[in-house]
Amino acid sequence: MKTKFAFYILGATVLGAAFGHFFPELGRDIKVLGDMFIRLLKMIVIPVIVTTLLVGIAGIGDIKRMGRIGIKTVIWFELITTLILFIGLAIANIVKPGKGIDLSNIPQADLSTIASNTSTVLDGKTLLLHIIPTNIVDVMAKNDLLAVIFFCMLFGIALVKLGNEAKPFVSMLEIASKASFQLVNMVMLTAPIGVFALMSNTIGTYGIALIVPLLKLIGTAYLGLAVVVFGLFSLVALFLRVPIKEIYKMVWDLMIVGASTGSTETVVPQLMQRLEKYGVPKYITSFVIPAGMPLNSDGTTLYLTIAGPFIAQAFGIDMSWQQQLMMVLFFIVTSKGVAAVPSSSMVILLATVTAVGLPPEGVALIIGIDRVIDMARTAVNVFGHVFSCIAVAKWEGVFRKDTESAQGQSASA
Repeated sequence: MKTKFAFYILGATVLGAAFGHFFPELGRDIKVLGDMFIRLLKMIVIPVIVTTLLVGIAGIGDIKRMGRIGIKTVIWFELITTLILFIGLAIANIVKPGKGIDLSNIPQADLSTIASNTSTVLDGKTLLLHIIPTNIVDVMAKNDLLAVIFFCMLFGIALVKLGNEAKPFVSMLEIASKASFQLVNMVMLTAPIGVFALMSNTIGTYGIALIVPLLKLIGTAYLGLAVVVFGLFSLVALFLRVPIKEIYKMVWDLMIVGASTGSTETVVPQLMQRLEKYGVPKYITSFVIPAGMPLNSDGTTLYLTIAGPFIAQAFGIDMSWQQQLMMVLFFIVTSKGVAAVPSSSMVILLATVTAVGLPPEGVALIIGIDRVIDMARTAVNVFGHVFSCIAVAKWEGVFRKDTESAQGQSASA
């Protein structure tokens, strides 16, 4: 991905906001172009995840090793997610973004669509059963990532057990994976138009006036995300013994593209290629990144623990530490169950604030700025995938192993 393209998409975002502000009706009318782009993004998700995950599992080649990598991946996801949740909670309590806000000047959005999906995350039994698909074609059609990943893991294990018999099929999967990456590149050609239309519609529908009273919430979210990127991940880089500057240099343009499109999937091919070049084996990136899409959304995780206290503060509700910890526990559970649900972060937020007794109207107040914050959330998600891959590769003792072997052979020669 050329660096210039990242700036083209960023420029389309800025121009779209300006267009929606000065021509709100036209901004709303071109929403169909944005919807078409979103549909294209949804179209590529399943081919990318299925092919890369199956190739990754087959590349591991050992069921015990695959299980070990899977366990380490989940442990890393949960460790980082929990740390980020408490960082967000601390920032929300220090900055208090909802205190003193005038709710009368903020329009409320319609919650009916989002509310219809909250039952998916509130019922624990439904959540567990939801992971096991009864019809793989159906869950693929619904972009139900957790169910798709569960099936791919079982199918991948079956391929590993077949051994040499599976090699022709795995070769076909590798071709399909490369074709999926080409498909992503084709879809990305429409990204500037789609991003322009989406931002025009957001500003044209809600207006710049919506952003002004919620600037403190936006600023707090961006502050928290900056703390994660420059604070937490700097410590993680130190722990993993990788130069943080190298990581920034490697993915900064991908973070811009992910932020502008609001989708991590658009940068998966380039992200995997760069990580492989950096020293992470392909079978690690092919497993960790697809698994991380529904399970490792670092930016979204942080925003949730800022938005929850914001709603309580905006309505003058004093939440005890026990209530806040309960809210964090809800976020830990619910954030894993709605990967395929539209506006998933808002669904998680609505389900959780309802469960802990906060007014659901608070979610309706902040839907209008969700895309503004989603840009930074997605950028952080991209960054989080990088460290997840490096951490698992380091834990397995395979980070830069091939590179070091090659260097040693050239030196001895």
